Amino acid sequence: MRGDDVAQLQLLLSRIGFDCGRVDGFLGKITAKIITEFQQNYGLVPDGICGPQTLQALRRASHNSGAGPGVGIVRERHTSAKYPQDLKNLRIVIGQFTKLDRLTNELADRLRAQHSNVAVISDLDQHRHAQLANDFAANIYIGIEARDQQVCEIAYYQTEGFHSVAAHVFATLAAETIERSAPWFKPVVSGMRLQVLRETSMPAVVCGFGPVTRITPHSAVLADDLANALSIWVKTTSMKLDTK
Repeated sequence: MRGDDVAQLQLLLSRIGFDCGRVDGFLGKITAKIITEFQQNYGLVPDGICGPQTLQALRRASHNSGAGPGVGIVRERHTSAKYPQDLKNLRIVIGQFTKLDRLTNELADRLRAQHSNVAVISDLDQHRHAQLANDFAANIYIGIEARDQQVCEIAYYQTEGFHSVAAHVFATLAAETIERSAPWFKPVVSGMRLQVLRETSMPAVVCGFGPVTRITPHSAVLADDLANALSIWVKTTSMKLDTK
């Protein structure tokens, strides 16, 4: 099962102290396990199915929980990510969707020069990007997407009651770095529910750049900016600050 109803269920569970992890709208094994734990705690049949009785009990319990961020995001904010303090051995997946081969290759070259472990995927299917990143056990996923309109947008995962803290940090650092070196791009940071951001298990961003004719001549500059932002991000996340 997948959808907004599942996301709302995960959010309610998180707010009353049952950690489903990220609110991704997917009722997988982890969410089913947490539903079972909730049922056991509330004297219900522990079948992992959110039927009418379970939903009624969940709503009743949530009335006393307030509207805070929930245990999932609190855990992510205070859990130290196991990242190195530099780019050496960092596991990175760069996902290209269309047309920006030069930028993708420039970024991969810079990261490999820092001895990062880099995997590159060029595919239109966001699920395949997420699958590769998860199988690769990446520390971060960076998507590169061409846009027709003039834009420089860096997106991280955000839904009601939950957002990827570490991905938000990287998106902000990347936008600030681009703003300093190439202010005419006017970078913006956005929270989105893109499939690849929802399905990846690590911090993930999608960088939307356009149009291609405007971006290609500046590929080296943008690659430098993203690599520099990543170098700062690694140091930030290795210091037990707010992370995903």
